[in-house]
Amino acid sequence: MTQLIELSSRIHQNLKVVPSAINEFASKQHVFSLNAVEIAQAATCFPIFLSRNNINGNLNFSAMTSFLTEQNLFVESNQWLPVFQPSALRTYPLYLMQSNKADAQFTVGFDPQNTAFSETEGKPLFSAEGVASDHLTVVTKLLQTELDNMRHSFHLVTKLEELDLLKQIDLKVMFENGHVNTIKGLFTIDEDQFKMLPASTLAELNSAGYLMPIHALLMSIYQLNVLINKHNARPDNLVVKAIKMEVAKDVAHH
Repeated sequence: MTQLIELSSRIHQNLKVVPSAINEFASKQHVFSLNAVEIAQAATCFPIFLSRNNINGNLNFSAMTSFLTEQNLFVESNQWLPVFQPSALRTYPLYLMQSNKADAQFTVGFDPQNTAFSETEGKPLFSAEGVASDHLTVVTKLLQTELDNMRHSFHLVTKLEELDLLKQIDLKVMFENGHVNTIKGLFTIDEDQFKMLPASTLAELNSAGYLMPIHALLMSIYQLNVLINKHNARPDNLVVKAIKMEVAKDVAHH
């Protein structure tokens, strides 16, 4: 795990972010983590699923940008193409970290080994006087709202699990040459269960602001067609013929 260090205007006054590094990083991300408030916008561009975090086993939302690891079909010629840009990308290469000074406080951290940083070129993080630059101010605000967004996402996932609204699926990507690539460990909304919810539960979900992300998650599945077209437009990719979404056999319970 990368060791983050706390950003300091005194120690890191000359630190800059290399602009091209952000899209270079994005170009190798076949999935992006999302928070609940981003789902509705992200669903206009990407298929969105939930998957378990390797570290703590929690379910997280993520946008799929490719069927292949280390490929992002939404970055071309080092340019991010969609109108929507996930918060995880807008704040990169800076992160939220627990402050060394106070346990309950969070601060901005970075990986000093990351080549996204330079002392000679790029967007400065501080002025000559050690004041946060406009770029750092925007990123810091985004990171601060991230805590609330993470809580909101956690509550939404907890509710989806409580109401048994999630089903685990296998995504079978079928290539023209007969090869099948199965992507496992994905979860989506169980539409049948959702349709059976009583009006009182739907009203409760609506007042909590959960109905829109639930509908957006369901609609986002259609973006798999966009992914197929983008994948097949890349001359080096094996042609995808079709995609099948199947309930994961070992966990089917309805």
